[in-house]
Amino acid sequence: MKKIEHGFTMRTLPLLIAALSGVPSLAYAQGAALEEVIVTAQKRSENLQDVPISVQALNSKALENAGIVSLSDIRAAVPGLTIDTYPGSSEMLYPSIRGIVPNSIQTSVPIPMAIHLDGVALTQLAGLNLAGADLERIEVLKGPQGVLAGRNATGGAINIVTVKPELGRFGFKQQVTVAERGQWLSKTVVNVPLSDNFAAKISYLHSERDHLGVKNSAPGGPKLGEKKTDSWRLDLRWKAANNVMVDYGYDRAQTDSIDLPNQCLVPFGSTSFLPFLATVDPRVSSVINGCSTSKLSSLNVPFNMPKNRNIAEGHNLTVTWDVDPKLTFRSITGYRKVDTKNNVLYTASAGDAYLIRSDGLPISFLGGTTPFDGQSHPWVVFNESWSQEFQLLGDVSDNFKYTTGVYVSSEKGHQAQGPGIFFTVPDALFLSTFNPADIGVDMATLEHRSVTARNSTWALFGQFSWRPDILSRKLEVVPGIRYTRDHRQAVGMNQRGESYFYTATATPGVNNLLFSVPNPLAYANVAGDNSFSKTTPTVSLNYHWNDGLMTYLKVAKGYVTGGFDDQQGTAAGFAKGFDPETITSYELGMKGEFLDRRLRINGAVFQSEYKNEQKTVVHPGNVWAIENVGTSKYNGMELDITAQVSQGFRVSASATWLDHKYAKWMDKDPTSPTFGTDVSRMRKLVVPKVSYSINLDYRFPDLGLPGKLDANLNFAHKDSQSTPIDLSNPVSANFITTPKYDVMNGRLALSQIKVGPGGNGDLTVALWGKNLNDKKYHNFNLTNTSADQVTTWSEPRTYGIDVIYNY
Repeated sequence: MKKIEHGFTMRTLPLLIAALSGVPSLAYAQGAALEEVIVTAQKRSENLQDVPISVQALNSKALENAGIVSLSDIRAAVPGLTIDTYPGSSEMLYPSIRGIVPNSIQTSVPIPMAIHLDGVALTQLAGLNLAGADLERIEVLKGPQGVLAGRNATGGAINIVTVKPELGRFGFKQQVTVAERGQWLSKTVVNVPLSDNFAAKISYLHSERDHLGVKNSAPGGPKLGEKKTDSWRLDLRWKAANNVMVDYGYDRAQTDSIDLPNQCLVPFGSTSFLPFLATVDPRVSSVINGCSTSKLSSLNVPFNMPKNRNIAEGHNLTVTWDVDPKLTFRSITGYRKVDTKNNVLYTASAGDAYLIRSDGLPISFLGGTTPFDGQSHPWVVFNESWSQEFQLLGDVSDNFKYTTGVYVSSEKGHQAQGPGIFFTVPDALFLSTFNPADIGVDMATLEHRSVTARNSTWALFGQFSWRPDILSRKLEVVPGIRYTRDHRQAVGMNQRGESYFYTATATPGVNNLLFSVPNPLAYANVAGDNSFSKTTPTVSLNYHWNDGLMTYLKVAKGYVTGGFDDQQGTAAGFAKGFDPETITSYELGMKGEFLDRRLRINGAVFQSEYKNEQKTVVHPGNVWAIENVGTSKYNGMELDITAQVSQGFRVSASATWLDHKYAKWMDKDPTSPTFGTDVSRMRKLVVPKVSYSINLDYRFPDLGLPGKLDANLNFAHKDSQSTPIDLSNPVSANFITTPKYDVMNGRLALSQIKVGPGGNGDLTVALWGKNLNDKKYHNFNLTNTSADQVTTWSEPRTYGIDVIYNY
């Protein structure tokens, strides 16, 4: 049997299941059992075990144990889910489910995941790292959700659900967390009953951090990793009638930060001209020495960097009308706004400022002829979206129910990058014929890009569940279908060009224009206008062997709309845009509870095939733009096991096996020798082959303490991953592959300490540690125009304490 990795083999799996199956029986006499997990994956509250979808749900207790307050915090908690941050801005996220990754952070580019906050779609990756003070649960739905979640859900869906106000009861919760590196967090939640049928809840979160353990060696330079977040939310609940509930929510989150930049691991030109230039100009050695494959304790960032500012806010109005006991009408009205400004520093190294690449930093040119004004020009993304969804949920009989509805949304936004991307280079790259003693630093300026976009969509959807009068009604047939129509418009500009400057040592601080290279293909105010429509069906055959065991066979189709990419190097390329992609998934799953609900085993095997797949492809001049390349297949297996070993001891484990292969990749670069041919044999995508998480929860016996003592230990592993690799360039393949990593977290909490009036208050004091083994692992490796390889490093080992009061 072929070894997968870390001692796991496919033979190990049944042994593990058998072992866990036997253990809980020892605790039978103690009455231990697993509680139901309620999810809304199909727009209605259901037991997780009855939903034919691979779902992982984190409830409020799991979120508290793991210290999860924002979306990026769940990256290690859910195998098969990867959440990378955009290089240089931790508030821009790249979520990936089953290996399917977004292509770009642009208002005119769709994302292949449906991400919802209380049923309202979040359409932008910028500002996505929302922080919340009072979360009820987070659901991760794996695989295409092309009927109930709609377009752009080829990878899956993430549902963030907040706690609603409670009628007729006053409640108060306060949490204070203090941790290393100046970290502290305060969460306040107040629930106020204003009448018998009306209640309000206010929640507020504030968090701060001084740095991320890496010093800035530049005198007077900014703190690297400094961050401050303020997030607050107002919720109102009105019981308008016995059968009508009205919920309103407003949320606003703002994060100001100076992100830890990518560290240079391998300098630009490391395998070509840089070693040679080191023999010509001795200063090149300092460039090479400024990069390291080991984590550096300090980086040199001499710029006066403005803080990144990311604001996300929204309104939500949900009306639920129980027309009768078997019919529910629901209306969800949403408005979302994202307003971000990020000064992105892609590369930094030790020593001097060589090989720094950035977007939007305020670099002043004091002399010479220059097109820049010395001001900061951050990467700006602004987007507003409106949505309306009507749902009708009916239970016609015990063996027939349905969910149907209509969805309408529109959004508009703009994005600007530039007017300069700055990077420094070793003098010898351009000025080796000059006297090195007379030359200081060279600057190159690149592109100025912007896009204004308008997107609208409407859809009709329906799904029903039918148990025919055969096979003792154990067979459940669940077909569904959605029709979607999208209209996307964009106006773009790309004025890519280059200018090179030098600083003579006789006049330090004065930058002189050496020469400029204009871009003959530059364009401005180019419009694109496309409409797309797609019908996405699904069908699931579920067989309920008994009350505790269900198997299902599911075929689902998903769809990602087309769009426009302002990275396109020509006006015609931008105006044309790129077409939609589709995915068809086949999934065989099992959901079972055994030993009187002391053991829960859920698993799935799947195969997903993309057609007309959208991928970011390198174009001449090291320009990356999205195009439709062809076909690829994802194969995988998922397994979730939870065992209540005893009344106080629970073990849960989740694992994902994943494989990917390109079946067709058409080369559309007219300058390439393989133009017009299928080059799929020379393309590869490294997906995390194995990822898993093991979670241990233990409640200690009564030790005479004033409360309950609980311990939680979590171990997570993720294999290596990459962006698309051109196998004809093996050096590049190594540079853009992020290595595998392991991380361990733990928490020890003394809870249910009775404090407060009438003994109605509970106090929890918890000690916790993250990255307990202090692993120095890479989060995201990439290459750029200033370094062959850069990375963002993991957060170092961190200890902290939680004090939580709940009344």
